[in-house]
Amino acid sequence: MNSGQAQPKSHMEKKKTLLVAILLIVAYLTSVGVVGFGYFMPDNLDDLAPGMPSPVTFAAPRQIVNSYELEAAQEAAAAAVEPHTVIDADISEQIMHALEDFFAHVGELRAEFAPLLLPFQGLTPTEERELPDYSDLIVVLSEEQARHIISGGSAAFARFVAATTEYFSAVVDEGISIVTMAHSHVMGGLRQQDFDETYLSIGQALADELLLVNRVIDEETTENLRLEARNNVVPTYFFVRQNIVVAGEIVTPAAYRALVELGYLGGEGAIMLVGVAGSALVVTIVFCVAMLYLFLNHRDIVRNRRRALMLFSLFMVTIVLARVMVPLNYYLTPIMLFAMLVSVLIDQRLSMVLTAGIALIVFAMNPSDTMFLSYALVNGFFAAMIAKYVVGRGWPILPMLLLAAVNASTVAANYFLFSATFSTDVFNSAIFAVGGGFVTIVLTIGTLPLWESLFEVVTQNNLLELTNPNNALLRRMAIETPGTYYHSIVVANLAETASYEVGANHIMARVGAYYHDIGKMKYPQYFAENQSGVNPHDALPPRTSVEVISDHITRGMEFAKQYKLPIPIRAFIFEHHGTSMMKAFYHKEKTRKPDAQICDADFRYKNTVPQSRESAVVMLADTCEAAVRSVVASKGKDMTVIEELVRTLIKDKLDDGQLDESELSIKDLNVIAKAFMRVFNGMYHERVPYPSTTMKELIEQPEAEDAEDADGEDKEGEAITDDELGDTVTE
Repeated sequence: MNSGQAQPKSHMEKKKTLLVAILLIVAYLTSVGVVGFGYFMPDNLDDLAPGMPSPVTFAAPRQIVNSYELEAAQEAAAAAVEPHTVIDADISEQIMHALEDFFAHVGELRAEFAPLLLPFQGLTPTEERELPDYSDLIVVLSEEQARHIISGGSAAFARFVAATTEYFSAVVDEGISIVTMAHSHVMGGLRQQDFDETYLSIGQALADELLLVNRVIDEETTENLRLEARNNVVPTYFFVRQNIVVAGEIVTPAAYRALVELGYLGGEGAIMLVGVAGSALVVTIVFCVAMLYLFLNHRDIVRNRRRALMLFSLFMVTIVLARVMVPLNYYLTPIMLFAMLVSVLIDQRLSMVLTAGIALIVFAMNPSDTMFLSYALVNGFFAAMIAKYVVGRGWPILPMLLLAAVNASTVAANYFLFSATFSTDVFNSAIFAVGGGFVTIVLTIGTLPLWESLFEVVTQNNLLELTNPNNALLRRMAIETPGTYYHSIVVANLAETASYEVGANHIMARVGAYYHDIGKMKYPQYFAENQSGVNPHDALPPRTSVEVISDHITRGMEFAKQYKLPIPIRAFIFEHHGTSMMKAFYHKEKTRKPDAQICDADFRYKNTVPQSRESAVVMLADTCEAAVRSVVASKGKDMTVIEELVRTLIKDKLDDGQLDESELSIKDLNVIAKAFMRVFNGMYHERVPYPSTTMKELIEQPEAEDAEDADGEDKEGEAITDDELGDTVTE
């Protein structure tokens, strides 16, 4: 939660920042390398090389370090340092999470095998039931093992879970250097617990599959120790007038290095140094400008690991292809492809800035090709501008023709400007440029699904398709659970309005709200909006109700996978309740058992708190819509009461820690509350009652109402109607 005060970075944020820093360094060094590639292999080399006899005697004019021997001795000293090891928290967490996931999955299978609630069905005796599909367990079990752990007694299963978790935790906390020793420790502990052979075999399978070495080398400490060892090496010197190599002797690598450092050899080194320095300077300027732009306008890329990796991959592919294609004509450049993909996948303005940077870097590879720079800039900018139309819903013929025209015009302009001649080469080059434009568009359309799937990108076109009411999943929800469908539409209006106000992705929020409750289609009668006077929970124990209600998250994820919803949309399903408490059932349980110790964790959702601003807004919209609908039904449309309720509900989520990882600020929450109230005011405002007593008057009443709406304001001063509200919250 971003409350306006400086907050220490979490471990995850530090990892993301480190990843971005590594990607930036790799991209920078690669750019310097590909730009200065021609300077690393000069045309003329000195004849003298290590292993050859020296034609003359070389003496040192000044004292220098024997750097070759020093480096060899330093490397030997560093190699002798024993690595320093530490326990890797990520691997430890991976092991324990894998074990937890296994037991959680087994728990689900046990619940499916012997469910607490099967509506309208009787229970089959245990020995006659068929085991649920256990093939996707992360640890492979035999049929005997699976039946034992799925159908066995709850007490034995709980004891096995506790014991296994305890021994796993012990070896993980101690640090695993040798897996077999950790395996023996776990199995020894389980044997002491007197488990039967089947449970012991399951424990062995878990240990075999999940235990990993988590005591790893601490690279930083080890490197510091090695650096200290290197620094402790005493250097040797070539002293003044000391012979480095005598005429006729074989030139050793140490002698050759000294001759180069003293300037006797390697006359081309200065040329190479100047070329590499120039390359590095050009790349440094471009990177500084690009990073400043990202810092000011796209900090989200630093926080989003997938987007950072995607941008890095696009840049690396483009820069390497550009290096390979330098000998070819300038109009066969991959820069337009880069511009289009970045524009579609990330942002149009960012694409134009980075296109200019890459154009300068590629131009530095071959500064003599003056036509390239103007072509790359003009056509790269234009490609970025039309990219979204190329991959839109329509047929991309017009963008293709426009890009072809711009390519051909730029080629002609280059010839007239830089060559000052007119020949048939102009037409030939223009034709190739037009072909390059078509190939660029084809590659953009063809590779876009690859980038979307690799980095789980959801484009605006994907989102708009998911809002289509004829979508199979939405249509099914409207038919099977009309109450949930209406609830989701209202939540979508609330979420979209609020997300727009706080600068979040309002289209993503609307789509996420549409699908956040699809899991209710499994057992719709257990949710209030789909009930018609009969509430099954009245006859159920509170804990059973909790299981049924929380199950709609699991079912929702199953539907999302079945209908192939994008992963960012699935996050709304999994996060929209976070770890919130189901207070009604909690209080019902306390009423039924006033003297019992009741753990509130048993009445909370076991999911993840919202990880994005959009997901958090949908959580708040979902909570407020349901509560406001209940208040309106019981107490009427008192907007003062509704606003107080909305602000209370938002504060409850804040106090409960549900918004801690959403990056919403306190100021954002106030904006969200006001946005919600605008929607609720539009939904629940009072109409002036009409004294219509006849059917004719009832029929004519809408006409009067339409006339009233046309004036923009009804008799009570309402400034917006329900229909108008729909227009304002939908772009």
